[in-house]
Formats: sequence, structure tokens, C-alpha cells
Amino acid sequence: MSSPSPTDLRRHVEGDTPTPRVTLLFLLGVAFLYLLGGLPLQLLFGEVGIGLMQIGLLLLPALLLVKVLGYDPVKTFSLRPPPRGAPLRGAILLMAGGVILAWFLAWAQSFVIPVPVEVLEALAAFLTTDDPLRFLWLLLLVAAIPAVAEEFLFRGVVLSGLRSRLGTAGAVVGSALVFGIFHLSPQTAFRFLPTFWLGILLAWVVVETRSIWVGVLLHFLNNGTILLISFLPATRDVASQVEQDPPFLLLPVGVALFVTGAILLRSARGGAGEDPGFSS
Repeated sequence: MSSPSPTDLRRHVEGDTPTPRVTLLFLLGVAFLYLLGGLPLQLLFGEVGIGLMQIGLLLLPALLLVKVLGYDPVKTFSLRPPPRGAPLRGAILLMAGGVILAWFLAWAQSFVIPVPVEVLEALAAFLTTDDPLRFLWLLLLVAAIPAVAEEFLFRGVVLSGLRSRLGTAGAVVGSALVFGIFHLSPQTAFRFLPTFWLGILLAWVVVETRSIWVGVLLHFLNNGTILLISFLPATRDVASQVEQDPPFLLLPVGVALFVTGAILLRSARGGAGEDPGFSS
């Protein structure tokens, strides 16, 4: 018996974006692939394996799901050009304020979940370099590739797949929950709350701007900023002081940036026309 063709599979698909059931099954498959193939890729290819994991086990399955089952890539991935002006500035300010607030969330969480100093110090050592070429390589490896792969998976397939059943707010929270769980490990449970929060911000931005490219940009800027802090001698000490409390003068700054960004971002709905990223 011949294997089913994409057309045969498409007959069992309803709508232009994945259903919650398809999304759940897809996530289970991706998790299995990631757990099964992630370590061998790193052992075989070293640092290159980290990028191969992102591309081959996250991005490629998301693209294949949409291609094979015949979903609308524009609606599933919110492939609308990023907006200009106030909405884009609002998204950047929202993320900037949200990252500051994430620092305080991580600090508050440390009273419940101990900070794994050894893990953070090892991460800081991995990101720290004086070589500009090494910095560019790390920028590709830990900022550019994850920004594309993770956005297309979590703010593409997962966000659009959950929205038909959970609504916008539920899909934002649900996709952020999956995003936080994805970054969990026995040594890094402390990352869940701030990562979950950043997942909410990124999903919010994609929903409001109807463009996954804004999520990709902000994801890249977030990871790239962490790397830049470790690269510049003037700020390197900040990255190495893993148990340092956040400066509380930054809290009102973070709140002000967050609120201002949220107000500007809401203007993305005005004059944006029909939402190509999600069906209404």
C-alpha cells in the first residue's frame, strides 16, 4: 500500500491553521525528536550541533507541518511585514521594559528556587569572549538562529494552533507556558518564570503587530543584548555577578517602558486592516 499523499492528509485537516489537537500531537513529536536527537547532535558536531538542533528539530518540523498538511503559511506564521512607526517602537519599548521586569521576577523567584550558581557561571563563561569573530559566531548561534527557529515554532504553529480553541489571551498564555517548559531542565528550573514571562511578551507582540518578524527581531535583540553584555569589558562584570540583586531604581524605569510600549503597541490595530496572522 502506498503512503498517503499530502492531498490525502489535507482531507483530514480543518481550517487554514493547525487545530489544538494537531498542535498537541506536533509538540509531542517535536519534544521526542529534541530529546532523542539533541544530545547526539551536540556530541557529534559540538557547538555547531546547537544550531543544527534549532534548525533541524524545531524550525524544519514547523515548516514541514504547514507544507505537508497544507495549512496557510501566512496565517499560521503571521507572515505580515513588520509595521513601522509607533507600533514597532511600542513593541521595542514593551520588550525593553519587560526584560527589566523579568530580571525582578527571576530575583523574586530566587527566594523559592535556589539560583544554580555553577550553571549560570558556566553559561557566562561560554558567552564571554574577547574575539570579535567568536562574538559574531555566538551571535549567530545563540541569537539569530534561535530567534527564527523558536519564533516560527512557538509564536507560529503553537500560537495559531491554540487560538482557535483558547482565544487570543488563552493562546498567548498557553504558547508562553509551552515556551517556558521547553527551556526547563533539572539544572535550570529557575528559568521557567522569566522565560514564561518573555514568552507572553513575544506572543503579545506578534498578536498585536500581526507579524512574526517583530517577534524574531525582539527575540534576537534580547539574546544578542545578553551576549553583548558578556562581550564588552565595561559590562562584563554584570554578567559574571549571577547572585547580584537587581538595582531597584530600575523597577520604575521598567514599568514606565512597559506601559509606554503597551500604549504604543495598541495603535498597531488602528489602520492595520485585516489580520493575516489569525482568523477572527
